[in-house]
Amino acid sequence: MRQFITLCGYAFIFGISLLISSCMALTRVGKMDVEVPLTVTTTSVPQTFRDLDKPVRLDVRSQADPAVVKSELPSRKAMLFARNYIFSPSLKVFGEDVARDYLQRMRFDVSASADYTLTIDIRKLNVTLFDNAKSKEVTAIAKCELVYKLTDESGSNLLASSTVASTVTLSQTEVFGAGMGRAYVDALSKIDWSRIAGFLKVGNTAKQEKNAQVKGDGDTALERTVIRWNIISSPQGADVSWRVISSTPEVSNTNANYVGSTPYESTESFDIRGLTYNNSGNVQIEITCERSGYLPQKKRFNLRQAIDQKEISAKFNLIKDE
Repeated sequence: MRQFITLCGYAFIFGISLLISSCMALTRVGKMDVEVPLTVTTTSVPQTFRDLDKPVRLDVRSQADPAVVKSELPSRKAMLFARNYIFSPSLKVFGEDVARDYLQRMRFDVSASADYTLTIDIRKLNVTLFDNAKSKEVTAIAKCELVYKLTDESGSNLLASSTVASTVTLSQTEVFGAGMGRAYVDALSKIDWSRIAGFLKVGNTAKQEKNAQVKGDGDTALERTVIRWNIISSPQGADVSWRVISSTPEVSNTNANYVGSTPYESTESFDIRGLTYNNSGNVQIEITCERSGYLPQKKRFNLRQAIDQKEISAKFNLIKDE
């Protein structure tokens, strides 16, 4: 059975271990498995982002070297430290819990079903020991390196991979796990959160969100774009219906939908599932105008043009069915 001890502070270990001269005792310490409890004592995070429109999914990964404690000490001192350090909790669990709490404190909406994913890869999180030439004491430094990126629902990068790093010096009484937690939070604070938040806000125009797809949730600029309809006919009183004609696979064709009679005036937002600003050039609205005793007439409008102009306007001069 493994024997676990909790690493409570390197100053204490040095205080007692430097007095040990027995090689057997040094070997025994070297064979012990040492549990490193990862902790965060304080997380002072400003509640910066209160007006975000979209949630984000959090994916924390770990590629960190399992060697938690690295030594640049002379061999005699290095032997005083156990060789097998065990994270508690695991680095992935710790990293995910702390990062989620950090985001939520900043007022990000963290959701497993979000379209956008923030990936944080922990590349480095450890403690390095070395002799301090000035104080002639052992100094411990915790180092953390994170690589992060933001992707959309298709996996395409909205924010390309970027790297942040942090280095903090532990006090003589600070436990390794607390120092590592402090370095991790400091690295999180260096992430460009403002830029990430910018992708989680609805743009002022659909053109600013070219790939944002209409899903019926109302969280895209396209869905909030109000289109003015103005359909008239001569004579008036004709039935107006419209349908979607699409040449892009993201948007489906629809059956004709009756909306009213001429003169028809309305202001409506889009609820055409799968529509984006980018594919709207391949989608048309076909308007049909019908009245008893007159031939039906149809007109088509390119949706890209309608979005840019924020208007669909038409006049039908009906011809009698003789």
